[in-house]
Amino acid sequence: MIRMALRELRDNRSQHVATVIVALLGALLGTMLIEAEVMLTTQSSGGGFYVHPYVPLVLGVLGIIFVAVATFVAIIVTANTFTIVIAGRAKRIALFRLIGASSETLRRAVCVESIIVGTVGALLGTALGAALAAAVSGALIQTGVFLPLSTNFFPWELIFPILIGAASTGVAGWIGTSGIVSVSPIQALGRAREPALGDLQEAALKRRPLITWLLVGGFVILLSGVGIGYFTPYGLIVAFLGGAASFLGFVAGASAFLPPIMNQVGRLLGGSAAAKLAAANALRYPARSARSTIGLVIGVTLVTMFAVAGQTYFDVSTRIVNSLPSAAQENVSPFLGLVLGVIGILIGFSLAISAVGLINALSLSVLQRRREIGLLRALGLTRTQVRWMIFSESIQLTITGVICGLVLGTIYGWAGALTALSSDHHVGGYFWLSFPVWLLAAVIGAAAILAIIASLAPARRATQVPPVLAASVD
Repeated sequence: MIRMALRELRDNRSQHVATVIVALLGALLGTMLIEAEVMLTTQSSGGGFYVHPYVPLVLGVLGIIFVAVATFVAIIVTANTFTIVIAGRAKRIALFRLIGASSETLRRAVCVESIIVGTVGALLGTALGAALAAAVSGALIQTGVFLPLSTNFFPWELIFPILIGAASTGVAGWIGTSGIVSVSPIQALGRAREPALGDLQEAALKRRPLITWLLVGGFVILLSGVGIGYFTPYGLIVAFLGGAASFLGFVAGASAFLPPIMNQVGRLLGGSAAAKLAAANALRYPARSARSTIGLVIGVTLVTMFAVAGQTYFDVSTRIVNSLPSAAQENVSPFLGLVLGVIGILIGFSLAISAVGLINALSLSVLQRRREIGLLRALGLTRTQVRWMIFSESIQLTITGVICGLVLGTIYGWAGALTALSSDHHVGGYFWLSFPVWLLAAVIGAAAILAIIASLAPARRATQVPPVLAASVD
């Protein structure tokens, strides 16, 4: 099984680039959070700046939440990636099944493969995070924000990002390969068929009780966490569980309701043959459309959530700081800047997740559609039209993902800010969210750029395959 995993890893290295990047980003995020807490503790104990006694408790809870968020996101994105990868390996899996390999053996081999990939990515991310933390600390010392105190940038806690990265990727590999179990050797020999929208809606109807419980129950738990946050910051943990459950409900039902939305968005792109094909593909291949969109929804949700929470935190904290004496304001300002820097890192992490998820989904989608694209070329579709079809698909899933992500991210960000800051130890009451006006423009602009960039490589690959050769691919 291990030899099989190593052989598959060697033969399919390019398919795991996205998984390595996601594991790297997750480990990098966890490492930077640990390093931020180490720097804060070192500077606080050494007299670098004043820290309210309530702050370490909040930071500890936030650290747990951020690592949990990173793990949760990494599992979803990586599982989505492995689902696409396994769909592209249908013929290879069929051959293994025909020569006697069981579906469980193949599934375990893919899990070993995913753990190896996740470990490599996590090691790289942890090393990069420690190096960045040392560089940031040195820059802050040079500018006078930090005192020149000795800081341990390699605490034992750094083992956790590596372990979590390997474990989460293994879990994602197991989830993403669930389809192998239901494929018989005879079925695997035939051409893979994407489930139709009606099939997915029927399956979603059967899962409606679970989806409803996750969505409704998740938001109820989220609100309960906000209420608990009035008394203790541990309400953040409850709020996180509620947010995770509600988002899982969204993901579970995405393949039933996202494709129709994408189809309507695609209709706005014009009446050309390429645009019509792109809009129709959302309904013709709903599972693939939903898989591609979910990665972007995750990224935009994270960006919006952290930006809304960060802007709200900044506005509320600024009001509190302005009410303090001047000397206290000078001591608190470096800490406020450090927290905002951590939030900036989280936003950067979220943007990277969006880019990786979208580009990887589109690229693997094109690899699986060589026969379809070849047939379209043989029927008269030009290279320019094929390129525009891929670009139109990228645009429609980008718009759909941005809309869903902005709504979900605003709700989660506001709930997180309320839970963290409404306690009697901090603000002592609830407050309205601060929606950063720049966020909407930045997300729309970044999404437009991302849609263009994400479509370049897949479009180029699609137009380079000769029609006759593509039409012969099974």
